Amino acid sequence: MNEGHWVHEVRIDGADVSPAGAFTIASRPAPPDVALIELAGELDIAATSALRSYVDEAADRRGLVLDLSGATFVDSSMLKELLRANAELARDDTKLVLSGISPVVRRVLELTRTIALFTIVGDRDEAVLLVAS
Repeated sequence: MNEGHWVHEVRIDGADVSPAGAFTIASRPAPPDVALIELAGELDIAATSALRSYVDEAADRRGLVLDLSGATFVDSSMLKELLRANAELARDDTKLVLSGISPVVRRVLELTRTIALFTIVGDRDEAVLLVAS
């Protein structure tokens, strides 16, 4: 199981600013049969393969929660990966829930008219309860 995928995890001394392209994708504690993955930073093509490995691992579980509250950017390649994950997990009867989507992510989903394709809840606790029930 992945312990966490950290790419470009760099901080500028004296400032709370991450360099362009910085992102983190990490597994967080969750009930049995639920995968909880936290995504933060700029989610672009560089982040898609890391997300894909977590999605593939979740295929045999009851559900996968993606906490996007820390996302500052989402590009079309990450949107495509989210759509792919949603379709593939549905075939395995694994529920995908997006939680805490930031205004940036919401805007991308609205502009592309894909927001209705996802189950979206306010925060990760609500998402975990939805999936675990």
